[in-house]
Amino acid sequence: MTRFLLMRHARTEWNSAKRIQGHTDISLSDEGRDQCAAWRKTLDARQIDRILTSPLGRTVETAQLVAGHRGVEHDTDPRLAEMNWGDWTGRDKAAMKADREAVRREQERGFDFRPPGGESRRELLDRVLVALADSARKHPGSTVLTVTHNGVLQALSRHMAGQKFLPGEPDPLLPYRLHLLEWDGIALRPLCMNMEL
Repeated sequence: MTRFLLMRHARTEWNSAKRIQGHTDISLSDEGRDQCAAWRKTLDARQIDRILTSPLGRTVETAQLVAGHRGVEHDTDPRLAEMNWGDWTGRDKAAMKADREAVRREQERGFDFRPPGGESRRELLDRVLVALADSARKHPGSTVLTVTHNGVLQALSRHMAGQKFLPGEPDPLLPYRLHLLEWDGIALRPLCMNMEL
């Protein structure tokens, strides 16, 4: 069995400004680096055999700050990047309110939600599932710290919970938590979600 310790990257200035980052390569803020220092204390008590991140700087930096001192192998996989938000990339909460009807129509499509010029949540989920399965097959029996993005974690957790990603469904995630998943050779299954960091 391969186990994945999944977590979201630490905060960036765009997170604080409530701007959609998507594939934009934004660095961690000072607040984010402080988060990493606190998380490192928690992660020091956990077995980590490998590190896997998206190639975006905010995930790489988070992984380096929380576990890079261990000297374990660090792989990046573009399939673990945040959802491509297309034309909505860079917009803040106020700008999204101006397109309220378009956003509402997309939200009602659940996993088929697709920003203009971007990818769907289903496409995001499909690439992430393949990336984690590939990693599990390459590194059987390992515990892999996987630093990724909120959109990735949302799609995975809702899929494993059997949700359709529709408005009104309960959010299975608490912010900035650690999630333990296991690959059993066929599928991912959650072992422990929303652990404190």
